[in-house]
Amino acid sequence: MPHVGGQKYKILNEYQILMNESDEQHQINAIEMTRRLEARGISAERKTVYKDMATLMEAGVDVVKGDKGYYIGSRVFELAEFKLLVDAVGASKFISQKKTKELVEKITTLASMDEATQLTRQVVVPEKRSTGNEKIFYSIDVIYQCLDNNKKMSFKYQDWTLTKEMRPRHGGKIYVVSPAFLLRNDENYYLVAYDDDSQQIRHYRVDKIISAEMLEEERSGDKQRGALNPHEYAKQHISMFAGDERVVTIRFDKRLIGVVLDKFGADIDIRAEGEDLVRARISVAVSPQLYGWLTGIGATICFPEEEERKFKDYIKAIIDK
Repeated sequence: MPHVGGQKYKILNEYQILMNESDEQHQINAIEMTRRLEARGISAERKTVYKDMATLMEAGVDVVKGDKGYYIGSRVFELAEFKLLVDAVGASKFISQKKTKELVEKITTLASMDEATQLTRQVVVPEKRSTGNEKIFYSIDVIYQCLDNNKKMSFKYQDWTLTKEMRPRHGGKIYVVSPAFLLRNDENYYLVAYDDDSQQIRHYRVDKIISAEMLEEERSGDKQRGALNPHEYAKQHISMFAGDERVVTIRFDKRLIGVVLDKFGADIDIRAEGEDLVRARISVAVSPQLYGWLTGIGATICFPEEEERKFKDYIKAIIDK
């Protein structure tokens, strides 16, 4: 954190010094504080430091007077919480390598110097793909502006090509939607919104959105957006692929109960079928991605018959290929 120059800002500099350099193991006494201030070009005496520390305490800053000096008693985040934040940023594949490093550096500035050193030493930021939409944070900002101001937004949507490049879908078509909420699912960030053209709820990966703008027109689809539940939406859309929402019954091995409950929630209807099998009734968007997920765990659709037949046709088509 850059220091604030000038005698009139002395107490702010003292606060910065305490925030950056002190904790219970690294207390700063009045003499050390005057030395640090002088290094910043600010003259000070021990008596004024004592007064400033008292002023900070009266102002509600958690300055603690220890046996060896002063230190910040508590911070917004503890060291373990800093590590969780850094790990979360590092694990987010929709954040580019460059932006990940920038965010990690910003997070460490909130810690003390000792904690920042530990974070730098202990946290490993994994290498990520070189590609990525560097403007994802701009798109997120536009989305929040639309939500705050009840406005529609427009954007172009990209897809991968055979040459491994991102190109606008449908020749650069402008999408106009009414944002409902942002949702993280399957390691990606999604905008869930009411689409004006189809008059349906759709979702879009935020890292594929470009040229995002807030429009003057107020959002539409109030009824459809109001009926949404973010948690239910995430559970019903396997890997966030669209499909017709149906209630289906699946059958699977009893040892996979935990896998199914983790995916669809503990409130689903689940019943034993004999000693080794279990049936679960789930509300889900039926799509090839659902079929793929069921195949992956060795589960089947057993009701209704129409969906059971579609699932069998899906597996047969794969075998035929």
